[in-house]
Amino acid sequence: MLPEDALAELLAQLRESLRLVGTVSGTSGTRVLVNVRGSVLTLPRLASYSPIVGDVVHIQGPAPYLVLGKTA
Repeated sequence: MLPEDALAELLAQLRESLRLVGTVSGTSGTRVLVNVRGSVLTLPRLASYSPIVGDVVHIQGPAPYLVLGKTA
């Protein structure tokens, strides 16, 4: 693999880790249960977001991840 290709691949992986999209499956206290790529994550959320089961939400990363809310 050429160095340029390796760098492009690393940058693509970094971009993917910075913003995720998932579906709300429930809540636990102030945390949100979100299905992301086949896994359920329990994540903190912004105080301004009130999760509803089924919401498709944007998640900011990298870890620790934070649920930003859903698209209007």
